[in-house]
Amino acid sequence: MKDIVALVLYRLIYNLVKLVPATAKPKNLLIIKTDEIGDYILARNVLPYFKNPAAFKDHQLTVIGNSIFKQLYEKYDASIADNIIWLNKKKFRTNFSYRFRMLKQLRQAGYSDVVNLVYSRSFRVDDVMAAVTTASETVTMSKTPVYWSKAEKALTPAYNYTRVIDQNNDMLFDAIRNATFVEQITLQPVPADIKINPAENIDKYSLPGSYFIIFPGSGLKTKKWPPQHFSAVAKHIRLRYNLEPVVCGGPADRSDNQEFIQQYGSDIIDLTGKTTLPEFLAVLKKATCLVSVDTGAVHLAAAVGCPVFALFSGLHYGRFSPYPKDIAPHFYPVYPDTVDELINDRSFAALQNIPPDLLRTIQPDKLIKTIDQQLPKIINIESVENTGLNF
Repeated sequence: MKDIVALVLYRLIYNLVKLVPATAKPKNLLIIKTDEIGDYILARNVLPYFKNPAAFKDHQLTVIGNSIFKQLYEKYDASIADNIIWLNKKKFRTNFSYRFRMLKQLRQAGYSDVVNLVYSRSFRVDDVMAAVTTASETVTMSKTPVYWSKAEKALTPAYNYTRVIDQNNDMLFDAIRNATFVEQITLQPVPADIKINPAENIDKYSLPGSYFIIFPGSGLKTKKWPPQHFSAVAKHIRLRYNLEPVVCGGPADRSDNQEFIQQYGSDIIDLTGKTTLPEFLAVLKKATCLVSVDTGAVHLAAAVGCPVFALFSGLHYGRFSPYPKDIAPHFYPVYPDTVDELINDRSFAALQNIPPDLLRTIQPDKLIKTIDQQLPKIINIESVENTGLNF
């Protein structure tokens, strides 16, 4: 019932905003990129290609982005756009006054063209932004399949982009999807590159000479892995490879990280909530590897060349993992046993129905096995003695 009330109010706000007088200004381009940190990492390198192509020559460029990646944009990408609008996504969903003001601002800006760079888009957030503008040309990519309730279908306004680019492959890796999408818009080659070269000074954190990063937190309950499992893996890496664990995460990860630290039971370096995102990139750059669940941290690590050992449910297989080797050569996803069987049988359609919380069924020894197969190659250790740990 609460969701239906929200949908009714969303529809009312949309109708009111559409009544606001507004006129399109020539050569005024809006790019919508309002998803999460990992999505931004997989798309940020395509943004400069909107600056000079014939299609958008001399256009004023505005980006509306999720405020969660503001630090990254301001550090590495601030020169790309003429204007930037920061969206508080949670507030946009829950504060109806804020939602009205934001949509009214987009309408009155008088955009002539809109490009929506969000693949998992919905009318609740991304599509409504394009729909309220004055743009005569609106372009997006075909979106990931989603289930709509009868109420949502009834309360969502009919809206069609003027151009929808269909890549016919829900399993296409997102960095490649973004690059090929922008290629078709700008008619110029766009590489699927995600590299970032961090330059932040992190001496103040007094990190050890050799360390690995544990990232236990996740913003989604379905992606959380038991803290005792993280502890078992961290102890194994420390004892077998003589690497010090460093716990990382944002302020929202404090509870998850504290549970891990209590399970670990020894002194440990805890950077939870202490680093900025650019500093976290520098911490990742110097780390031997990252151990994490499926979260934005794995894409940040891949962008700076940090080897990744990460747990995935198998949902959205291909989009976010596994990484193509030419983009991240040391990215090692670990899936539940049932997902491995589906992948081996090439039953990819069945992966669309994988429950996200299946990630929790992965046992620590499976992740440890992958680490022991790959980490010695990464750190040039030909052999290591068995520590005798049992799990």
